[in-house]
Amino acid sequence: MLKKRDRLTTKEIESLSRPGQGKSVHGALFSLRFSPSVRAKLSVSVSKKVAARAVDRNRLRRRVYAAAEATIGGAKRSGQPAFVLLMPKKECASLPFDRLGAEIGAIFQKAGLFHQ
Repeated sequence: MLKKRDRLTTKEIESLSRPGQGKSVHGALFSLRFSPSVRAKLSVSVSKKVAARAVDRNRLRRRVYAAAEATIGGAKRSGQPAFVLLMPKKECASLPFDRLGAEIGAIFQKAGLFHQ
C-alpha cells in the first residue's frame, strides 16, 4: 500500500474525474486518467461493476497497489509528475500478480508517464 501522501485525496479524484480534466488512456485490463501536477500521486478505484462485494473490491485494490508499487518503484519517470487514477477492469480479478505488474507497466508506458 502506498503512503497516504502518495495517494490522491477525494477532492483530487473528483477533479480528475470531471469531463475535460486530464487525459485518459485505455488498455485491455486497465483504464488510466492522469493530469500533470507538482507531485506524483496514484490512486486505484475499483467499480462495483468490476467486483460486486466490498471484500473482492478491496482485495483487488490492494493487489493493484502492490503491483503498481513493485512495477513503478524501479521504473524511470519520463517528464512531469502527474496525478494518476488507475481503474482495473473485470478481467484483473483473476490475473496472477506478475501479469498485473506487466499490464500496469504497459499502460503507464502507453500514457507516456514512465519508461522501462
